[in-house]
This record gives sequence, structure tokens and C-alpha cells, in this order.
Amino acid sequence: MKKLLLLLLFAGALGAAQKPNIIFIMVDDMGRDWVSCYGAKHQTPNIDRLAKEGVRYQTAWCTPICTPTRVTLLTGQYPCHHGWVQHYDVPRWGGAGLRADRFTTFARLLREGGYATVIGGKWQINHLGREPDALKKHGFDEHCVWPGVEEGKPETQERFWNGLVVTNGKRSKAPYGPDTINDFLIDYIKRHKDDPFLVYYPMLLTHGPHTSTPMNKANAPEGKPALYAGNVTYMDHLVGKLVAAVDELGLKEHTLIVFTGDNGSASSGTLNGEPYPKGKGRQADWGVHVPFIVRAPFLNKGGVVSRDLIDFTDLYPTFLDLAGVTPPKTLKLDGKSFVPSLRGDEDPFKKRSWIYSQIGDFRMIRDWYHIVDNKGAFHNLLKDPRQEQKVSPQDKIAPGRRQRLQMILDRFPKNAPAPFPEFKAKHPGLN
Repeated sequence: MKKLLLLLLFAGALGAAQKPNIIFIMVDDMGRDWVSCYGAKHQTPNIDRLAKEGVRYQTAWCTPICTPTRVTLLTGQYPCHHGWVQHYDVPRWGGAGLRADRFTTFARLLREGGYATVIGGKWQINHLGREPDALKKHGFDEHCVWPGVEEGKPETQERFWNGLVVTNGKRSKAPYGPDTINDFLIDYIKRHKDDPFLVYYPMLLTHGPHTSTPMNKANAPEGKPALYAGNVTYMDHLVGKLVAAVDELGLKEHTLIVFTGDNGSASSGTLNGEPYPKGKGRQADWGVHVPFIVRAPFLNKGGVVSRDLIDFTDLYPTFLDLAGVTPPKTLKLDGKSFVPSLRGDEDPFKKRSWIYSQIGDFRMIRDWYHIVDNKGAFHNLLKDPRQEQKVSPQDKIAPGRRQRLQMILDRFPKNAPAPFPEFKAKHPGLN
């Protein structure tokens, strides 16, 4: 009997160990050119510390613009499959938005798998004023969000100073929205420190309108570049505050933290001493190439810089993999779990050999070196990161690489129908 009890206790401990906490942090409108561990001039010490303790991926792709990236990561599908191929602001422009009867988010499956789930930050892909239970339907037990600008409601425009927040269905004004959301998430973690939890943190910073922050309000800088830089600094502070709370609660060894961005930067930064072009909305590598840092002490010792390829469809299967949740057979996922990469597995068949992105009808695909798009462009990104030069005739492997990437790109289907009729009216000419 005693042996049986010990076995049951061991099995329970093993089951708990297989369900790590998951924190996904996504900064708004900031690429690698503002993160110092990637070679930016601007200093981000808290993000750098996260990289030193985890894995810093050199090549991760999202989409070039806000809402398609969010729908892609939440559904695990490429835009051509879910139909949200261009930015669409649901609270402002109307429509049903992301429908829970058509799409199952990773949050929903994790909640069904025993996770406590919370979102803090920006939503914008449903009209929460008209559909107040949308976040519950998508799998979040609790929320503290800025819902987006709602048509005809000027009080919803402000997200920073005296900004609107919706906290578990109740609307109020926050002294400084990013602080209120960060505090809410830390409180949630404290309340659920004994449960496996999912924290989805799509940050308000560093999106415009760029204003002062609590750090520089007394002596606010002038001009957008300086204000944007101040926003990056405060964003880094909030990331550090959240990570410190996790560590102080003794949760570090059992918590996965992912830090990334939703598209390229809204303000041009620097990479390795050179000016780097503004990426937001751009049909190029720098429009979608974002920082991607993962701290997972239960999978590796940290201090790793990885050349493994990641795109945002990979987040969904990775979270399910870590949580031990089997997706429904009817669920279509485009991504691949990067848990083998985090473990340091060298088997190439367990990893990606290409990543994909699109905006509207524009599509592009890349491997570790080369990029191809559906306009016929082909570049070596290691030698030509700004995609300005033709590939040298001396590059003997280039023709084969181009042919392979083109073949994969050609297999992608036409865009699925837009998720709601209003989308086409706002973006005429798209499939």
C-alpha cells in the first residue's frame, strides 16, 4: 500500500512537471533594431537578461502588420488559410471579428487541458462592447485589456494616460494603461502560482500615439523618435517587472517565457551600428523579422543563440506540446512545435527548413540564407539584408535554393474568404 501511494504521488508530480506555466509577451510595433542583444544601439537590459537565461533566435517571422499576426498566432494558421490577410480594426470598422464558432484558439485548448488562462493588453479583433463574452469564448478566464477604438465612442481612443481598460467585463479609466495591465497580470500570477497558467500579454507599448511614460513624464522628450525610444525603455522595464515577479514567486524553473514582437518597428532603429529601415507594413524581411527570445529553464540552461527558423504558426503547437494537450483531429495547424529546438535537438527533421509570411496578396518565404517572393524577387539575406542586390552568379547553390523555395511557395492555396464581408469593403482588390 505504501509503495502504491508513493507511485501515485510520483505520477502526480510527473503530471505537474509536464504542464509548465506559459507566458507569451508580445511588444507592439518593435523589431530587432531596438533590442540591444540583437545589436541595437538602444539598451534593453531586461530583455537582454531574458536572452542570457534562455534562447535567442536569430530568425523569427510574423506578418508585417498587427491583426493578421495576432490571428495567426491565436489560430496556428497562415493568413491564406484563416482569411485575415490585411489589418482590420473590428471595433472601429465593424463585423464579427475572430469567431469562436469558426476558430479554436490555443487558449481554449489549454483551458480545457487544466490551465488557468488570462490575457492582458490589446485585443482589437472583436468588438468587446457588443460581444462582452468574446474573450471567454476564446479561452480566457480573466482579462484586462484595451479593446481598441470603438466607432462613435471617443473615450475608447486613449490607451496610455487615463486610458480605457476593460477588466473582467468592467470598463474604467487607468492612470497609465500599461501599468494597470502589468499589475493585473502580476496579481493573476500570484493568485494562480499553484496552478499551471497561461498568460497572454500583447503589450500596448510601443504603439503610437507615442507619449511620455512614468519614467520621463516630468521631463518629456520632444519628437516622435525620442518619444518612441522612451516607450521602448518603459516597455523593457515592464517586461523586467513581470519576469522579476515570476522569479520572486519561485516559478522560474517551471515557467516558459516567450518575448517577441508583432511586426517590424514603427520607428527606424539600428542594427550592428547601421541604420535599419522602419519595418511596419513593409513587404520585406525587415517587415516581419522580429526578436524572439525563449526562457525555459526546464528545457535548457540558457545562454543559447539559435539559427533555427521560427514563424508565428509554431507557437500554437509548441504550447500544446508543452502542456501535453492533443489537438482535435479536425483542427488544422500550419506550424511545427519548436520544443525540440529548445531542448537542443540536432535532428533536422524535427525543425523547420523554411518560414512563410504574407500581407494581402503579397507572399514571401525564406530559409536560413535566401528569400523568394511572389513578385519574382530573390535575395541572399546574409549578404544583402535590405534586399537591394541581385544574387551573385558566383553563388553556386543559389539556383537550387531558389527553385526549392519557389516550389514550396507555389503550393500555398489562394487566400481563404475574408472572415467578414466588411473586410473586403475596407480592402478592395484582395481575394
